Amino acid sequence: MVSVLQRMRKLRTKLLAVRLGPGALVLPQDVKRIHLSFASKINDGHMGPRKFWRHCLPRLKYHNPAVSMTVDRTIDQSAPATLTLFYAPKPSSGSPTASPAPTNSTTSTSVSPDHDPFERTDSIDMKHRTDTQILQELVKVTKAIEISPTPEDEAMIAELEDQRNRSEKDRQLMASVMRDRKAEEARLMQARGEVERLQTGQ
Repeated sequence: MVSVLQRMRKLRTKLLAVRLGPGALVLPQDVKRIHLSFASKINDGHMGPRKFWRHCLPRLKYHNPAVSMTVDRTIDQSAPATLTLFYAPKPSSGSPTASPAPTNSTTSTSVSPDHDPFERTDSIDMKHRTDTQILQELVKVTKAIEISPTPEDEAMIAELEDQRNRSEKDRQLMASVMRDRKAEEARLMQARGEVERLQTGQ
């Protein structure tokens, strides 16, 4: 029973971690795709992009399931680190002027074969920036709306924190009981040894 409760608590904690926190944003409806391009290792200014990918992108995807999100990790550490936003083309009576498709960091081909050459794009330079700075720039460029905890979320957070505190107290109590038990067993063994020595001496 205890293990089931522990698993449920861990599951609820993970769900909250995905729903809330850095990257919990609702993007405008005209944002249809996000593409990240950065190096596979963290040196030369690629640590922030990597952290953004690991910690912020899952929450962005959770709150924006219809937005396609792709990642290109290159082995070239000197390559740029870029976040590219693709917007749905706005209806227009005139003929739009074609613009070149964005390219990734390793080839001169388009980022995705379904890229519309007439769609609007924005790019954010992620290199030598922290994940927080990248996220702030994303909010600034897109005017995304941050997700705040609901009263139910806050109640769940408080409940999980209370459960963690109680579990920690129980763990400390159990550890204390085990230490006392081992100390008592050691004293009993020592006493038996002394009795045996006395009996042998007689």
